[in-house]
Amino acid sequence: MMKWSTLALAFAFAALPLFADDPKPADKDKAAADKPKEKEEAPAKFVKPHRMKVTGGELAYTTTAEEILLKDGEGKSTAKFFTISYSKDGVTNFETRPITFVFNGGPGSASLWLHFGLVGPKLIDIPSDAQDPGAPPYKLRDNPGTILRATDLVFVDPVGTGYSRAAGDKKDEDFWGYDEDADSVAEFIRTFITQHNRWNSPKYILGESYGGIRSSLLIPRLQGDLGVGLNGVILISPALNMATLPFLLEGNDQSFATTLPAFAATAWYHHKVPTAGKDLGSFLREVEQFAGNDYLLALFKGDRLEAAEKERLGEKLHQYLGLSKEYLVRSNLRVTPPRFAKELLRDEGKSLGLLDARYTQDELDNIAEEPLSDPFNAKTGPVYISSFQNYLRNELGVEWDKRYNPSNNAANRKWKRPAGANHAFAGFVDVTSSLAQGTKDNEALRVFAAAGYNDLVTSYFAMKYMLEHSGIDPKRLAIHDYPGGHMMYLHRPSAEALSNDIVKFIEAGNS
Repeated sequence: MMKWSTLALAFAFAALPLFADDPKPADKDKAAADKPKEKEEAPAKFVKPHRMKVTGGELAYTTTAEEILLKDGEGKSTAKFFTISYSKDGVTNFETRPITFVFNGGPGSASLWLHFGLVGPKLIDIPSDAQDPGAPPYKLRDNPGTILRATDLVFVDPVGTGYSRAAGDKKDEDFWGYDEDADSVAEFIRTFITQHNRWNSPKYILGESYGGIRSSLLIPRLQGDLGVGLNGVILISPALNMATLPFLLEGNDQSFATTLPAFAATAWYHHKVPTAGKDLGSFLREVEQFAGNDYLLALFKGDRLEAAEKERLGEKLHQYLGLSKEYLVRSNLRVTPPRFAKELLRDEGKSLGLLDARYTQDELDNIAEEPLSDPFNAKTGPVYISSFQNYLRNELGVEWDKRYNPSNNAANRKWKRPAGANHAFAGFVDVTSSLAQGTKDNEALRVFAAAGYNDLVTSYFAMKYMLEHSGIDPKRLAIHDYPGGHMMYLHRPSAEALSNDIVKFIEAGNS
């Protein structure tokens, strides 16, 4: 899960022993040779049977929580991936049973958000209307719409997240980078399907947020380097082309245009725009048309935009966004997500969440330029983490006292740029071509993409723009948008619709 604010760095220093006389090199070598080698701990594995009612009947399945050991070409251990997988019982021919590898983004995020929010057999019982869920104890509920109906599931926690760690001579941060991460996740998938005899199963990858970038980078590694055929890619609130997202805004007018409809959807949600005679769908189509035409053309004019035209557009934006015309004109018609999150409900003393702008909370400082905290992160994080820890021990039988890392901010800060993008003129990261090329290399590969209206970070209109400029055959591209934010599945009707749409997408590939 992404954060806008800069996070403080913490460093731990270990005291080094002092010696009056350093041992000679030969003595060091002998001591190293005489030192007994530590025996590598065997990968852990926890297996349990389960039953549940799902849409269309009853489902018996098995959970396997285990470590998958990765090795390099010389057979040396490099990483231990901790994964939780769900497999339908009674399957005798795995060539007819799809398998889907699921991961969140960050980078530096474990997979519990998708696990407990959308696709798994259990869901967090959280208010659907973006209200504060309160304090523990939290509850889980059965998910009759789980996509386990249509596919076995494998949840992927990349190195440095969850219980996944580097092994051997490797350090966690050796895996923190665009290419390093994709290489290790691809090798994890190859190892998993080898150990579980799933090479010829229909295979899908499902990623959220930065998981869109990871998915795109996985495709050439899996299909090209490792020979792992894919049937489909499922993207939830994906990041693909950073030029369309509101991270680097200086001189990047495209991002303002692709984020504008999400602002409008949020203003609509909070009853800050006129709604007479319009439904949300027709309202957003009107805003999208404006964003890609009059608004983008005006931004392109820059300092040549005449004052009268700026005033006219300021009034138009006021009608769409609910912010005052004066504020919009003073902002040069360009509003960043943090400023919008602060300004929309300023008169009520409240700010919005960035990843889900349905969430609000009271502000301590009502004259600040941007919010001091994010109500979405504050109100959803503890619910997921507490419930997942309880689930691991009490329902999956993972009785460890190891620390589970749901979000690794150090990984996010230290993430290395992709190969070829480290030169002086390297610009925005854009992996859309890798996704599109995968559909050219594999003419059966299909893409499903979903986004929420109230996501101010990876906006639904930006996703649509990215994919409709990718070169992917529209016949193999399904684009969906839903009420809600980055995790639109927190809105229960959206979760049900999205789950059914994903199941239909998978089943269509097997028909």
